[in-house]
Amino acid sequence: MQSEPFDSFMDYAPMPIGILDRRLRFVRVNRAMARVHRLPAKAHTGKAVAEILPGLAKQIRPFLSKVLTTGEPAVTAIGGNVPAYSGAPHGWLATCFPCGESQVAFMALKATERDVRELLDRSTQQLKTALADVQQTLLANEMAHCLHAAATTEELYRIAECFVPQLFPGNSGSLWVTDPSGKVIEKVATWGGMSVAELVLPASACSALRAGRDRLVRTPQPPRVCSHFSGDSKYSRICVPLMVQSTRLGVLHLRGRAYPTAPFAQNEMRLARIVAAEIGLSLLNVQLRDSLRQQAFRDPLTGLYNRRFFLETLELELRRAKRKGLTIALVMIDIDNFKSFNDTYGHAAGDSLIRKVAESLHSSVRSNDVLCRYGGDEFCLVMPEASLKEVVLWAKRRRSETKRLSFAWEGRALPFPTVSMGVAAYPACLTLDALFREADSMLYAAKADGRDQLKWN
Repeated sequence: MQSEPFDSFMDYAPMPIGILDRRLRFVRVNRAMARVHRLPAKAHTGKAVAEILPGLAKQIRPFLSKVLTTGEPAVTAIGGNVPAYSGAPHGWLATCFPCGESQVAFMALKATERDVRELLDRSTQQLKTALADVQQTLLANEMAHCLHAAATTEELYRIAECFVPQLFPGNSGSLWVTDPSGKVIEKVATWGGMSVAELVLPASACSALRAGRDRLVRTPQPPRVCSHFSGDSKYSRICVPLMVQSTRLGVLHLRGRAYPTAPFAQNEMRLARIVAAEIGLSLLNVQLRDSLRQQAFRDPLTGLYNRRFFLETLELELRRAKRKGLTIALVMIDIDNFKSFNDTYGHAAGDSLIRKVAESLHSSVRSNDVLCRYGGDEFCLVMPEASLKEVVLWAKRRRSETKRLSFAWEGRALPFPTVSMGVAAYPACLTLDALFREADSMLYAAKADGRDQLKWN
């Protein structure tokens, strides 16, 4: 985003304005300064103050340096004469202020005109407005940068919760996001003391989201009230949908000033749309990354984690166990006689059986366990902070319960295969390879010993 208000003010201002870098070389000047110096605007670029204003450089340079150092605007009188618009010499008032990163703006006013004070007051007000726009633009840019770098939706919500109150000081508000179905919106962030009666609402509860465009409520009793307004009817309000193309991702809700104070100004409305657009685009990017991550790490048949994720997780958990002196166990599980089942009843029945086993295993693991489909009819379970005794008890119970599962295919009951398991644990196995080899060896021993077995050392 560019600082359009300040650029427009600079280009058409009647007084000379120049922008210099931290080495006090001109970066840009407006038309008025070019006329004063009788030089084309581009001819100033890269020139030092002493080259353009040799007689005044000693007075101006310390003044500019101070503004760059302190970051505070300042006004000073310049002694000596500078060519004026009419060609006659005049004294000048110089106003300097920070402009962007490591840059300073320099504005000159004739000091001999009777209306200089009025002009200075008016220019100061314009300058304050332009500076506020610059600061707002810098803050909005910083928010956009942080939003685009967000790795998770939770991080994105906290970023919005941090920056939106700074961009709209004195305004409370809330951020709502649609669920994957698009039928429900959930409150994910609030600020400024905003109270919300319901945390989850139908998406149809917000008229702005239904219509796909922002809605400003000016009157205390509007014809339609969104459910997330929480009954605060004495305030003006605005709802801006988070939309990317035609996808409705949520809504940004801001509460303005109490009646009869004027509602949101045009620049506030414009800023609200910019903020909603940035949040919406970043939210969609995070959701797409999450979806791709899920596709990369999930087994499409069972919804469990896949082999790649299992290997990465096992390595990380083993490192954590070594660092903190904890235990970790690995269980390898194989469906007995699965090839025979597949050949007899077909691949579709085999896939359905794998899903049934996956569901059964997933329902029995702890929240911090990581269950993966390693490949074919084989599963792996990483159990952090579990002792060998605890893991063996779980495996025995799971193997016994699996035999009692029922399975139907195309209207008829089929025999449910048994499972074989091999267990290994750290610190008995000190490395990733040793842990994996031990579990695999125990599983092989269970299969060789007649299947429907559990083996561990």
